Amino acid sequence: MSDLVERSAAFLQARTSRRGFLAKLALVGSALVAAPATYLLRPQSAYAALCGPDADFSDGYSVFCCTINRGMNKCPPGTFVGGWWKAAGSAYCCRDGQPSARYYIDCQGRCTRCRDGCGDGFCDPSCVNCSCRGAQGTCDQRRVCCNYFRYGQCHTEIGCGGPVACRVVTCTPPYKLYDDCGTTTLFDQRTVGHTAPCLAPRCA
Repeated sequence: MSDLVERSAAFLQARTSRRGFLAKLALVGSALVAAPATYLLRPQSAYAALCGPDADFSDGYSVFCCTINRGMNKCPPGTFVGGWWKAAGSAYCCRDGQPSARYYIDCQGRCTRCRDGCGDGFCDPSCVNCSCRGAQGTCDQRRVCCNYFRYGQCHTEIGCGGPVACRVVTCTPPYKLYDDCGTTTLFDQRTVGHTAPCLAPRCA
């Protein structure tokens, strides 16, 4: 592995400035450590190996909570579990050595700045305790508090919420983790390859 990193470093150094070289070397090194088979055997960038597809703000997906919550894969303060969905055959959740189901949990922002202004289950953006932005400092630059969407199987007693602040991922069905989540299962295979450096690596 060290020989491979050294060869990658030599290649990069010949093609970039010192500052750019150091940044790219760190990224390649991280990709080789976190997802060596993915990075070496499949044609893609180091960014894609660490964060998977759709990792830019413009791609429209919500950021992973661990990216903005000090590395913790859980809903940050000021949010609540609003709903969840499932992606089958994830390489990040394995059972008996085979890709298994992965669950994505939306953490919704709370409406703390207003007592009214709720329409269609969402409060006015001026009422939400967070503002729309992109995550910085990592390849997971997905959206923070931008997407007004809710699956709605969790905390049904909260009738008015804000946008999705971030996403939590787990290999355990959310209704087994949260008493306030129902068992109605919704699916979205488009997110099966999404990841971030602060999440568990591939198991298959």
